[in-house]
Amino acid sequence: MGLQNSQIIISKNIKLDKSYKDVLDYTESEMVALCRANAVATDSSYSFIRSEKGVIKTGFSYNDALKCNYMAFQNPDYSNKWFFAFIDDVEYANDGTAKIYYTIDEYSTWFDYWNPEACLVIREHVNNDTVGLHTYPEGLEHGDYIVNSYNEYGNFTVEESFVVIATTWLPSNTPGITATSYQGGVVSGCYFMAFYTPADATKFIKALDGLSKGDAVVSVFMIPSFLAIVGTWHEADLTSKENLMNGKTQDVVYHIKFALLPNTTGSVNYSTDYTVTLNTAINGYTPKNKKLLCYPYNYVLLTNNNGNNCDFHYEDFINNTPVFSITGVLSPGCSIKCFPKNYKLYTDQEATQHAGFNDGLMAGKFPIGSYKNDSFVNWMTQQSVNTKFAQVGSAFKIGGMLFQETGGDDSQYASLFNQQAKYLSDRYQHALVSPQASGNINGGDVTFAFNEMNFGIYQMSIREEYARILDEYFEKFGYMTNRVKLPNQRGRTYWNFVQIGSSENIGYSSNSERSVPSSSMDTINGIYRSGVTIWHDHANIGNYSLNNTIA
Repeated sequence: MGLQNSQIIISKNIKLDKSYKDVLDYTESEMVALCRANAVATDSSYSFIRSEKGVIKTGFSYNDALKCNYMAFQNPDYSNKWFFAFIDDVEYANDGTAKIYYTIDEYSTWFDYWNPEACLVIREHVNNDTVGLHTYPEGLEHGDYIVNSYNEYGNFTVEESFVVIATTWLPSNTPGITATSYQGGVVSGCYFMAFYTPADATKFIKALDGLSKGDAVVSVFMIPSFLAIVGTWHEADLTSKENLMNGKTQDVVYHIKFALLPNTTGSVNYSTDYTVTLNTAINGYTPKNKKLLCYPYNYVLLTNNNGNNCDFHYEDFINNTPVFSITGVLSPGCSIKCFPKNYKLYTDQEATQHAGFNDGLMAGKFPIGSYKNDSFVNWMTQQSVNTKFAQVGSAFKIGGMLFQETGGDDSQYASLFNQQAKYLSDRYQHALVSPQASGNINGGDVTFAFNEMNFGIYQMSIREEYARILDEYFEKFGYMTNRVKLPNQRGRTYWNFVQIGSSENIGYSSNSERSVPSSSMDTINGIYRSGVTIWHDHANIGNYSLNNTIA
């Protein structure tokens, strides 16, 4: 018969329960110290205590036992192992005797006896929260977007624009005339004259009419000043004839000021790039979790103020700092593009200058003027096509092709059309997470008149209300990870949350002297599969107001 020297400690105010939503990463000795620090009563005169039995008759008073919610016991003759348990119920036996019903705390009892292994981690608190490092979708509602700030890039106002006339005739002795004219490397049969004021352009057209050279005017259009690489402004007097009411004519001298635009072999870059500083306050709220500074919670919207826009993500730029550049080519209506630089984490210096060109956004078309020999009406019409019309046209084209492929069979046509519709739907879903341009009828004229031809840069974010909700959620449960790795059970100051896959194992026995029973390991695996918050200090369990910084 064994000696009666098994120990029992019954304790109160232990912040643990059988749900295992909150656990302590205390070693066995730390758990014993915690139980002793909160002990109501202790006794070391018991026979062997069976951990699996779940009930023990004690010499503690019923009153003392009722105060307690936790216990620890040890059988020194057979093992130095301590067991920890939740007190489920207390039953009065007689004066000075209470029967205690208990359930073993499998997590705390076997905490020192297994090692974690790499497994599929669903959620956890990360130990490196650098902006842009964690972008895996959370699938959480984030509400509508609002504007945090707005700035304009490019000085394309009416006051900073020139009238350009494409003409096949120039005043005699005009400096700078070359045999071949070209803009952006494209050969043209015209010379491009920039006029200091619209009045000068009007006088030039009138002068050509009086000289019977009206057909020399091919196009009249507006351009922003950065495209007009003007070296020298010239002044000229043009003498032409003007019809009088009596059928006679009289000589009229038109004094004009103009510049002949030189040939260019490539596009013309705007004078400065535009840098956007990372928005660290979401609608005025500064989040603790840096994932909220990334898309879809925080991003930059680039618009041409003409119905087209693109979304850009801070985390896709080097140092989370968007940089935009503008380049253009002189042509009727102008061809101007704003595009991102240092984009998609390119590191090669030359590549960074061109990596985002395909993701850029075209400016709206600048106005084209009217004159009596206007031969560019068709061109203007083509340039003002509604994007949606083009999409509808493509749909009709697809439909016609499908109808031909099925030989006019309606049922086969419907099947193929549904397949195509699904494809388009899939493409739409992908479009939600990448820069896309969308738009409607080109409104360059009204946009120009309203002085809004510049590119607009909006710093967009979710509302402060949603930012707080999501920040509190991330603070409590970490980020969606979905990686096979060692789980982060430590790394934060006060707590770490971990959830593994529904069929994963968190670890295996590691103690060579005593293995974790399989039923106990099953319970521990189930705890991690359901998701568990691992606290590093008993006193702070449940206190989510603490600043749980990376330790």
